[in-house]
Amino acid sequence: MPKKAGAAATDAREDTMNAGAIGAMSAGAVSAMSTIGAAVIKMHKEAMDKKPAWFWHLFAKCEAKAARIAEQAAHGPHACGDATFIEVYAKTLPALMEKALDAHASKH
Repeated sequence: MPKKAGAAATDAREDTMNAGAIGAMSAGAVSAMSTIGAAVIKMHKEAMDKKPAWFWHLFAKCEAKAARIAEQAAHGPHACGDATFIEVYAKTLPALMEKALDAHASKH
């Protein structure tokens, strides 16, 4: 696959966040996502050290899913926009990572 087409295919995947999606968010939400992501990575440093490429792939998938869930919640009728997004993201990302790592551990 040509390099340009491969990049376009990666950007179109739903299991990772693309630059356009991040660019549409407020600076506060992106900052909170970075902080939450760093905390989740720190919680699972051992798994990251064992298989870094696999860990980052898994983290990207969980991050994208958490962002989609948070985005849906932020548009709910009783939502407070960014505050709801950040709250839901902060609850969802660690839970998704824990579940994914537990599922992987039970297979191996």
